[in-house]
Amino acid sequence: MVKAYIEAKTKGFSKEEKEKRYRYLGKEVIDVGDPGLDSIPEFYGIANAIWHDWREGEITTKTALGRLALLKLLTYKTKNRKISDIPEEDLEEVRKFIDYVRQVIKNESRRAGHD
Repeated sequence: MVKAYIEAKTKGFSKEEKEKRYRYLGKEVIDVGDPGLDSIPEFYGIANAIWHDWREGEITTKTALGRLALLKLLTYKTKNRKISDIPEEDLEEVRKFIDYVRQVIKNESRRAGHD
C-alpha cells in the first residue's frame, strides 16, 4: 500500500525535464556526465554563476561567500563521493579558483563598503 502511494505521487521526468532541473539560481549550469556535482567543468560553472550573481546584486556578499565555501568543501573526496575518479591535482586547481573568486568578492565588497 505504501509503495503504491509513493509510486502514484512520484513524478517521472523525461531527459529534457531532468536537464532543465540542473540550474543554479535560474542560470543554466551544464550538468556534465551523471546528475550531481561530479566533474571539473561543473565546479567552474557554479563558481562563475555565484560570482556573476553577486556582481549583479542578486545575492549578498555573505550568501556568495557561504556558497563558495560549500562549493570548495565539495571538492574534497571525503565530502563528495562522486569525484573519486578525478585527479587530486585537478581538484586543487578548482580550489585555487574558488579561493580566487572568494578573495575578489571580499576585496570588491570592502571597496564598495558592503562588508
